[in-house]
Amino acid sequence: MKKFLFLFFIHLSLGLTAQEVLENNPPSIKFYQVNTPHFRVIFPEGFEAQGQRVANTLEFIHDEEAKTLGSIPRKISVILQNQSAVSNGFVSVLPRRSEFYGMPPQDYNYLGNTDWLDLLTSHEYRHIAQYQHAFRGFNKAFYYLFGGTAFAGMAQAAAPMWFWEGDAVATETAFTATGRGRIPNFSLVFKTNLLEGRTFNYHKQYLRSYKHNIPDHYVLGYHMVSYLRQRTNDPEIWGKITNRTWTVPFIPFRFSSSIKKETGLYVSDLYHQMANDFKKQWQEDLDKLELTPFETISTRSNSAYTDYQYPQAMDDGSVVVMKSGIGDIQTFSRFVDGREEKIFRPGIVNDAGMLSLSGNTLIWTEYGFDPRYLVRNYSLIKSVDVGTGRKKVISPRKSRYTSAALSPDGQKLAAVETTTDYKTSLAILTAATGAVERRMENPANHYYSMPRWSADGNRIVLLKTREGKKSIVVIDAVTLKEQVLTEPSDENVGHPILVDDYVLYNSPLSGIDNVYAVRISTKEKFQVTSSRYGAYNPSVPPNGKFIYYNEQTKNGLDVVRVPFDPSAWKSVSQNVLGPAYAQSLIEQEAHPGLLQQAPQGALPVKRYSKLRGLINPYAWGLNVETDLTQATVGILSRDLLSTTSVNVGYNVDINERTGAWRAGLSYQGLFPILDLSVSLANRQVDEGAYPYERVVGGDTVVFERNLTFDWKETTVQGGLRIPLLLTRSKYHTDISVSNNVGYSQITNFKNSITNGGRVLPYTLGDSVIFRDYADNGSLVYNTLSFTADHLLKQSRRDINSRWGQRLILNLYTTPFGGDFSGFQFSGYGLLYFPGIGKHHSIWGYGAYQYTKLSNQRNAEGKLDNYIFRNRIPTPRGLSFPRLEHFYTTSFNYTLPLWYPDIAIGPLLNIQRFRANAFFDYGYITSDIITYRTDYASAGLELKVDFNIMRFYPQFDLGVRYTKGIKPSVTEFEVLIGTFNF
Repeated sequence: MKKFLFLFFIHLSLGLTAQEVLENNPPSIKFYQVNTPHFRVIFPEGFEAQGQRVANTLEFIHDEEAKTLGSIPRKISVILQNQSAVSNGFVSVLPRRSEFYGMPPQDYNYLGNTDWLDLLTSHEYRHIAQYQHAFRGFNKAFYYLFGGTAFAGMAQAAAPMWFWEGDAVATETAFTATGRGRIPNFSLVFKTNLLEGRTFNYHKQYLRSYKHNIPDHYVLGYHMVSYLRQRTNDPEIWGKITNRTWTVPFIPFRFSSSIKKETGLYVSDLYHQMANDFKKQWQEDLDKLELTPFETISTRSNSAYTDYQYPQAMDDGSVVVMKSGIGDIQTFSRFVDGREEKIFRPGIVNDAGMLSLSGNTLIWTEYGFDPRYLVRNYSLIKSVDVGTGRKKVISPRKSRYTSAALSPDGQKLAAVETTTDYKTSLAILTAATGAVERRMENPANHYYSMPRWSADGNRIVLLKTREGKKSIVVIDAVTLKEQVLTEPSDENVGHPILVDDYVLYNSPLSGIDNVYAVRISTKEKFQVTSSRYGAYNPSVPPNGKFIYYNEQTKNGLDVVRVPFDPSAWKSVSQNVLGPAYAQSLIEQEAHPGLLQQAPQGALPVKRYSKLRGLINPYAWGLNVETDLTQATVGILSRDLLSTTSVNVGYNVDINERTGAWRAGLSYQGLFPILDLSVSLANRQVDEGAYPYERVVGGDTVVFERNLTFDWKETTVQGGLRIPLLLTRSKYHTDISVSNNVGYSQITNFKNSITNGGRVLPYTLGDSVIFRDYADNGSLVYNTLSFTADHLLKQSRRDINSRWGQRLILNLYTTPFGGDFSGFQFSGYGLLYFPGIGKHHSIWGYGAYQYTKLSNQRNAEGKLDNYIFRNRIPTPRGLSFPRLEHFYTTSFNYTLPLWYPDIAIGPLLNIQRFRANAFFDYGYITSDIITYRTDYASAGLELKVDFNIMRFYPQFDLGVRYTKGIKPSVTEFEVLIGTFNF
């Protein structure tokens, strides 16, 4: 759903290096499986009922959901995860599998009225069908030649990301109770942009922008896919287009030409026609509306897209909101007399579609993380005092509460909890301690969401969903007895609040999200607002004078208010149909509610062994690191539960211009990660200009000569690594400690000065001071490393973290004997600070490295010094020698220059220009020889962020001008950046 793996021609590897941390479960979790003809569903202990249900449902929809693509998927493994509080799912071929994360979201504009696992089943199965449909022609040849990496890369490069996700959203819309295509909020920003004159070109709409807020490719894709299906009245149109595309995927712009072949329109023409038709339709609907006048409470300092969500009004007229936007991370703020005041920046919010405020205490839910196992995380209830900014974690650190509301007296919480067996309950907690006082019985496992207290604290209103129908219910806060206020229906209501004899709530009843009300005593329904684009999240302060809510504008959600006056509300009695394009999808598929019709027979269950499939090759082609510094031709393997990764192949180090045969194993099923690697490498290091002393005419003169080394190196290395994720706040925090022991056999050692044998870069008369690197022999070493990060979250526009620290420590020793001895310690710390402008960054580093050198000889009369690789940054544009003490520091100022959003045909889409000015300084000293010198350089880096040939991943490229201050040199460099997803 939100997480979808993208590959670009070749696999842009994010891992399978020694430092990768796989997303897996604790070793104590046992897994089981059920098998059907087309699926193997793997699930953790305690999740059997859902494993059975998903397996039955997937088998039931297997043919029908894939039919319009024209390809029936072969058998695949589906893994159900119950330890995560993240609502997510994905399909991958690296290795081939799908994973469903079984925590339902609370936000009604995401989930709708559909059961969460049903929604995942429908959406993710369509991705499985897409991959099967892509397995044809040259794509199939790429798979057999290079494995899943090349196959997925070609498939996703040939068809844009918006098709993959748009087609899946269209499928979930057609087959489930309320897929996102039927939810007006899903189209909200796209609709607003069009009606506000922001009909961007195709490239900007797809590839997005730093200048304007543009909805993601899910939204674009759904509208493109559904529009063409309605326009042609052909449910198989996209199957035909992708059939032609994926048969010969390497032809540039094959997808666009395939659309042209079937419809007479290129992809950009189809987009503009779609946008114009939707704009015309939406404008006609808007012209019929009589809009509600309101008073705007929130104020804006600029036009950057910013949402002020979930207004919580106080008696003094101030309003608390959650602020977020294209240039802002999530922040709790308060508007007082038109002024915005920052209260607090939370951590990673588990957005329940609501906030709760009582007195000065604000309540929300936020993710908590298992330090070691990335699949296991939690959802915690937190609070902050809006007056003092004092924060508190209320629930236990391993809890799974997805929404919570504070009672008017601040003593109790009404919270929704979903356990690891997919059971949902409403719990009443003690606000001071988070202890559970009592739970409401829910034997039928109805899904409850978005609770809210009445002003007197005697009742709780919340949403209840079952079998695709939703109702508003009121609970007695003491007896927990339930009163059904609105009968179960398809209406996707949300965000209910109790105000005297009324419940105010959101509804798309008119085709536009608005605030509605139902009178408890009579069950009469009223429309409270008539909004241009959408009205959300009603709130009434204790004094009951006004209704505060969110009103969508071109620059984001504003906070507005209208008087609380039931006499001004309009009575409503009927529903309207959903969007025409959604209805067309439903009619074309002709299977509404298909998932609810799935039989649920008992399937045989057996234990799934974690040892099974530890060796599971999924790629045997070319893999490139995202920073483009290394490339590997080889085999990659990973088991389905992500405990073991294996890589074997030939690695090219682009920086060193050398190659090596490597094999690596990383077992991550236990608390410490076990890493083992073997390599046979050709090594080459350019040490640059090296000083050496000669006595000339009675004077000691320092000369410089360029020094390079070449040798063959066979290495075996193994060790333990403990990565810990310690994020608890707005800062991403992690540490990692590792220790490795290695053995290297060095042969065929040569240097550029003597072309072999000894290297004598430092001499005093005829006395050899030391020999750099090792010549032929064996090296037995130990490496101890520590890294720590503490970095503030970033908005889309931020180039660097505005506040943060990073520390890297390395210790290299030779305590176990061997032909060589060496010792090196390095420490490297970075600091990030905000600059003058909002997205400017001041950052720099300080580093020190000590390398032990000696002029002592061994028993054979040879020097045995070994110098390990440099581990700290060096002054840019300068060469330097390696001596005992090396100090370096840098000051940088980074800023965005321009957001041009320029498309040069289909070839190039330029999104941002940015710059970095720097000053670097280094100081080197030696105790072995009398040599002390410093180095300094300054310069400017210019970079451009762009997309090539409409491909979704963004690439950056730049140039660097360096002026050496000491020594005086000038250098221009081309900076090849990375792919950013």
